Amino acid sequence: MNTGEPEPSLSAPQEQALLRIFVDKYETAGHRPLYEVIVERARRRGLAGATVFEGMAGYGLRGILHRARSWKPGDDEEMIVEIVDRRPLLDAFLAEIEPLLSEAVVTFERACVVLQRHRRDRHG
Repeated sequence: MNTGEPEPSLSAPQEQALLRIFVDKYETAGHRPLYEVIVERARRRGLAGATVFEGMAGYGLRGILHRARSWKPGDDEEMIVEIVDRRPLLDAFLAEIEPLLSEAVVTFERACVVLQRHRRDRHG
């Protein structure tokens, strides 16, 4: 029965991994933004969760400081894709998408998931 109540949260923290991929906002795979393609592939693979953040300010290998108010297309705007799941699943996923990453920075971190809750009726 779909009550709309939150499903039970985790009973104990779970050790997971966080895959973080920094890509240029205007990088594409086919005719679509690369960050969208990465998230869709993660979803199709059944990974636990993915989120995309837009970099508002920062600098990279060239040491050039970028700020959101001064950025325009072609000015190295970054999108950060974060994906959480178990490390072996993320390793396999990274091997799958690595050919798409012509310019990217990829990091892994340990993540401890302490709460995971969603409503049953939220997305059908």
